[in-house]
Amino acid sequence: MKKWIGVLIIVQTILFGMLIIQLDKMTDTITEVGSMIVTKDGDIAWGGGLPTTDYILFGILIILGIYLVIPADKIKW
Repeated sequence: MKKWIGVLIIVQTILFGMLIIQLDKMTDTITEVGSMIVTKDGDIAWGGGLPTTDYILFGILIILGIYLVIPADKIKW
């Protein structure tokens, strides 16, 4: 059961991370188009992207999932 919960956490984290990254890119594109329509200038550069803390959180969740997938007797501290 613990193994399946770990796999579920890993899969959900990866899919949710992909969704968040794509939504962030989409909102940047919408903002660029809106500003291009208003200002008639197409050379606006957006340095958006997700904050580093989001990537750290995704990494922590994936590590937690991996910890749950690997049996406790195989982990040697």
